[in-house]
Amino acid sequence: MQGIAREPDSGGVALRTVLHVGPVNSKGGMGAVIQILAANPPINWRTETLPSHADGGKIIVVFAWWRVLRKLRRRLKQGGIDLVHIHTASRWSWTRKKMLIKIARKAGLPVVLSFHSGDFDRHCEKHGEDVRNICYDQGVHPVLLSSNWQMRLSKWIEESTVIPNPCPDVEINVERDRTTFLLMGRNNPMKGQDIAIQAAAMLIEQGHQVTIHMTGIQKNYPGVIGHGWVDGEEKEHLLSTCGTLLSPSEWEGLSMTIIEAMARGMPIIASEASEGVFSNSGRIVERSPIAFAEAMAEMIDGDLWSEMATSGPKEAEKYRLGNITQQWMALYNHVMELSE
Repeated sequence: MQGIAREPDSGGVALRTVLHVGPVNSKGGMGAVIQILAANPPINWRTETLPSHADGGKIIVVFAWWRVLRKLRRRLKQGGIDLVHIHTASRWSWTRKKMLIKIARKAGLPVVLSFHSGDFDRHCEKHGEDVRNICYDQGVHPVLLSSNWQMRLSKWIEESTVIPNPCPDVEINVERDRTTFLLMGRNNPMKGQDIAIQAAAMLIEQGHQVTIHMTGIQKNYPGVIGHGWVDGEEKEHLLSTCGTLLSPSEWEGLSMTIIEAMARGMPIIASEASEGVFSNSGRIVERSPIAFAEAMAEMIDGDLWSEMATSGPKEAEKYRLGNITQQWMALYNHVMELSE
């Protein structure tokens, strides 16, 4: 689906248009980020979106890819687009986005290129020269999620801007059931569902009454309730009531679920993949069932949980949507100044 998300009050100033291209309607964090940015453009900017991906099998993905190639060329020929904001992950996502970048640059438009993948450094170990060549173009402006990512990718992306993912406005709730835990993510081994399932079994064997609400899987296990993919009211209920968020991921860019949990007053237990995202809002532990089980047990009783819950909203302030929108406005305006 393509369309203008919202037009802010410009006070008589001519609006510029940014076209977001990426997995706009797909499940997952990248799609959620694009939707938030499209619905909340900076002052004097309006947004359009163009999906480059569709959930489903290979055939559906390929058809979505061919559609975006045609639609992007057609839309840019129509005019009225000032800036193309392309969102990429790694591997095949990068391969597809390279072609879209070239289409936008051939049309004479500047490109803001957001890197969302938590394993893009691994991708660069094999394809770093390719990434370097694309980002060397003065009309391409890379954006990374943190200073940590900026440092890790500096070998291949020499100049970049750091802008974190935005956290939508949410309600704080520190009145939660500490015996319940939440793991949100697609069904993928890198998300660590197996680690959490084993941790739950260990805790139950030790006599703890715990429940992990887990998205991405349908099957139930001892102490684990599988919810499949959740959205809307069900997602809101889980985020508002569960005691602690679990994130045993092998890698992460900047987890939307983590920053939203912080803002809500939900403590976090995460693997090293989320190092640097928070300080006092949670704990970073080894990516193993034993380490997660021990940390979960500590969250059930004592003062640690309350201290983390109180710290969360304060630490999440830097991810607040209003602050992030200001950063995008500064970058968009700077990019347009350079292109004029």
